[in-house]
Amino acid sequence: MSGIQKSFGKLRALARVDFTVEQGSIHALVGENGAGKTTLMRILYGAQSPDSGSIRVFGDPHCFRNPAEAIQAGIGMVTQHYSIILELDCLQNLALGTEVAWRFNRQALESKASELAKRMGFEFDWSQSAQDLTPASAQKLEVLKLLWRGSRIMILDEPTAMLSPADSEALFTSLKTLTAEGSTVILVTHRLPEVLAHCDQVSVLRSGEMVLESAVAATNMEDLADAIVGRAFTPTTTPNSRAQGDVMLSLRDVSVRGYRGDLAARGVNLELHAGEILGIAGVDGNGQRELVQAILGITPLAVGDILWHGRSLYGCGGQERIRLGFRSIPEDRLADGAIDSWSLEENAALGLQRLTPMASAARIDQPGRRQAAQASAKRLSTRMESLSQPFESLSGGNQQRLIVGRALALNPNLILAFQPSRGLDLEATARLYEEIRLECARGASAIVVGFDLDELLQFADRLAVMSFGALHLPEDGYCRDRATLGRLMVASQ
Repeated sequence: MSGIQKSFGKLRALARVDFTVEQGSIHALVGENGAGKTTLMRILYGAQSPDSGSIRVFGDPHCFRNPAEAIQAGIGMVTQHYSIILELDCLQNLALGTEVAWRFNRQALESKASELAKRMGFEFDWSQSAQDLTPASAQKLEVLKLLWRGSRIMILDEPTAMLSPADSEALFTSLKTLTAEGSTVILVTHRLPEVLAHCDQVSVLRSGEMVLESAVAATNMEDLADAIVGRAFTPTTTPNSRAQGDVMLSLRDVSVRGYRGDLAARGVNLELHAGEILGIAGVDGNGQRELVQAILGITPLAVGDILWHGRSLYGCGGQERIRLGFRSIPEDRLADGAIDSWSLEENAALGLQRLTPMASAARIDQPGRRQAAQASAKRLSTRMESLSQPFESLSGGNQQRLIVGRALALNPNLILAFQPSRGLDLEATARLYEEIRLECARGASAIVVGFDLDELLQFADRLAVMSFGALHLPEDGYCRDRATLGRLMVASQ
């Protein structure tokens, strides 16, 4: 890609960017939120047109007018938000758009799909509904879709954002198998340890300009971080001593059923104190999701009770819990946290629309809502043109900034965050925890569910582990011990 320029109105997204990728490599593209990474890749994929510049693929010039032309040239892309259709099964999703309906021979397609999956070390029940897939399985299916369409250049935008460490390692093992066979992977990511561990080359975009291109072996974490932010970057550190405030939230023998009817979380006991950030570690799919939904009032309890300042929340719905100060940073911002066609102002009010100053009596207070939305956008410095632009027009990282700002708005008392740094760059992640810490200093408390153990160790006051639906609380003095936490992650009871 040579001299790629792109602007959206007055916003310059890319300024004469040159980007070269070698065949058979894993090439990382990194940068801050809004640096232009996704825009550059969408241009390569034909989803957007550049204002100027040229593209050559395997030496041949191309001007992609749409993704179909890019796919024809061997380029495929998996975006941050999967394109899987939940109403279809796995095989239908895999073959969608590539097979003529009257020639849909399921037996033949299953044989071809199984052969492709085996080559990658994947296993699928092809008749399984896509809505039952774990994040790791959904990511694998997206990779198979690219191979099914003959992609030789695979663009993966934040592919490990929803994955546990074990699933991330397994994905990279599969990607290295592909590159050894001659395929090329472009990895858009914020996770620098993954870049250093698994990639061959790295390019850094900053404010729409290419500021660094290097072999991974010739750089390090500090140099990459400095290139991303444009100056020496020192991660924020926070106290790790356990807060000793009053007990705000109590869980007593709480069990919650999953979508299959089994007990996803079982016998959970927990006390959360004012002023503390509790990190919940563990491999994805061990009941974390169901436990958070139960605390928010989304999912009913099968057994047990949840107390807020000593009073049972039985019969207390989600809206009432919002009035009590419960706030959520959801795992999937598009599925559970936003309406992408609505404006930033409208999305900043979602869930809070009945609270002052967003509402007056039973009516929307337009000036109050706009003021509150502006504060939510400002909290993590969301990069935007105006509050009236649609949510879908923001980059993934800036969407997350707005969602986080909303969760911290209007005096939260309990912050429930599920992978809150998803899509955020280094500085924004540090800022996220600083802002949560400020609310905790005011008297709130927070539960952060995460799959990045290093992040939880750096920012949480206390750690617990969920494994096979049970919540394990390490003994005093061991809540930050990696070996102890690792053993608890695989404990069955």
